[in-house]
Amino acid sequence: MATPWATPEELRLHLRLDTIDTAQAAAAIAEAETIIRAALQQDIDAVTDDTAELVGTGRRLMNLPQMPVTTVTSVHQNGVALVDGQDYRWNRYGILTRLGEPAWRGRLAACWPLDAQVTVVYSHGYAQVPAAVRQVCVQVAGRAWVNPRGMASESIGDWSGTWDKTRAGDMLTDHEMRLLEPFARGPQSR
Repeated sequence: MATPWATPEELRLHLRLDTIDTAQAAAAIAEAETIIRAALQQDIDAVTDDTAELVGTGRRLMNLPQMPVTTVTSVHQNGVALVDGQDYRWNRYGILTRLGEPAWRGRLAACWPLDAQVTVVYSHGYAQVPAAVRQVCVQVAGRAWVNPRGMASESIGDWSGTWDKTRAGDMLTDHEMRLLEPFARGPQSR
């Protein structure tokens, strides 16, 4: 299990509380991490020698599912090992480029064959979670702590209640999504 992105003490300070139940705070932080990972479609934490099973695109470029990529250990196309720098190259943004002859005189350039099985063993993620991701995690956990049910309004006489999920820790705000955008999966983050 990866190290939590924030500590109960950081959540306590964010909420300006004198004390905090550390078990409940740790649970709120873990839930916030899950929400952020799901929104970004990224693990964020450093992962060593992860295996990605991809399908050839018929193009020179193919995206790995996680970024930033720190190393590519191996690439196999239909079970055949490929050579880094000769058959393919990679970058930190998770883009695998198929190398080969350039397209000229009517010849097709090298590409990842359509529907080919491409197996990549690679390492990805951040050794230290970026500050913006940590901050959003604390904010989401804080909202969940203060208003766990997402109560928007409440009346006591002839009791009435209104719930709004955007006021609970279950949803990221537009501002938080803008802060997290550079860490999201997809071309908008590259």
